Amino acid sequence: MGSTDLKEESKGLLYPAYHKLYSSLSSLDKFEKGTNFFDNISYLDNFLSEYRNVTFMLQKSLAHTDYIKVYEENREKYLLNDVCKWFIEKRNEVLKQQPFDLEKKIRIVIYTTADNLALPELSFTIENDVEYSTLIDSMRDFFAKLGLVEVMFSAEFSFYEKGHKEELYDKFLSGINNMKLFMKAMKGALNESSTLSDQLEEKIDELKFHRIPKNMLLTDDYIYYTKKNQFEKASRVEFNVPIDDQKVPVTILKKMFPDSKDLFDSFIMMHLVTFQMQKRLMPTCFIVYNDQKMQFVSFDSSIKTTIYRKLYEIANRIEPDGIIDVLYVGEMYNYVNTKQILELESRERIKYKNSESLVFFKSSRDLTITSYSFDSNKVNDMKYIASTLLRKDNSFNNLAFMKPVINEFKRLNKKNKSPDFS
Repeated sequence: MGSTDLKEESKGLLYPAYHKLYSSLSSLDKFEKGTNFFDNISYLDNFLSEYRNVTFMLQKSLAHTDYIKVYEENREKYLLNDVCKWFIEKRNEVLKQQPFDLEKKIRIVIYTTADNLALPELSFTIENDVEYSTLIDSMRDFFAKLGLVEVMFSAEFSFYEKGHKEELYDKFLSGINNMKLFMKAMKGALNESSTLSDQLEEKIDELKFHRIPKNMLLTDDYIYYTKKNQFEKASRVEFNVPIDDQKVPVTILKKMFPDSKDLFDSFIMMHLVTFQMQKRLMPTCFIVYNDQKMQFVSFDSSIKTTIYRKLYEIANRIEPDGIIDVLYVGEMYNYVNTKQILELESRERIKYKNSESLVFFKSSRDLTITSYSFDSNKVNDMKYIASTLLRKDNSFNNLAFMKPVINEFKRLNKKNKSPDFS
């Protein structure tokens, strides 16, 4: 055995493949929605090339070992599918024929207290790309004509191979997860001790593209302040559970609060207890599905546009995903002179607040709406909490950002009652 072989063996049989996987994913991490086409295409080309090189390196490392059969079995289990076949085809194409043929689409959605408006989708290729900041800036005249004090809107990006309908994000995520599972299976089979491989695996797990939620990567939220002709972009955070299945049985919450009369009651108690400890809460939704499982979405933002977008997105999922209840909790400012306050920008209103509340809201498929408002300064008073929960006049129906959810449940209810003449 030569000195070069000894050096490679000391690094571990998996090290070269892990390095190629890290190189591939670190290139994809540089791919960003606002980056120009030339750079993004280069990042994609390198991502696809290095992704394919993972198996090349592993074949070379295991060629004269007893593990080659295990390699073939795991490759068949994790990598012989349509998505991975597409990765191979694109790798050959970008190496031998042409750079990746990328198409970018941008959808602008405007949110108001009355309704939401999705503008026609914009499509760009390398031939007609424009600077992202220039595109947003070009919306000024249109927004000013709406006659609003401020315009809440989001810009949602999606990327495609030109001429195809499947989003690249979904393909990339599927391919990455398959490759990670493949490497995990190989690591388990070889059971080798390699510090370098362990370090690379940790670095791979820290990369953002396959770890950060899609909307955090590809969507931006804004407010346009009409009087001052200014844009403000949201600074956002989102709580994400690092598990494959984001849904859990509703019975989990009921077991935590066995004395609660229903799920909404448990939801209220859970967040009142949390607020008592932390003195603040991120806006949070519990989404309940028809299979009696639930998913929670917890987020925060420097502007209110994010709340409107989140509930709009949930509303769009109600029918296809079988959602039956949407529960919401968040903090809210209270004002006396509401009419005068609405003439001010949201960032100017806070100094005129009279009090703060913790608001709970539930909208259901059967069209029932339930809501409670708790004075933030009284949440440690259990008598006050009990009396608030018992009050029959505590409901309110004016959470504007919940309208898409309420209206979608109404639409489905009307649809289900309509006679079928087919």
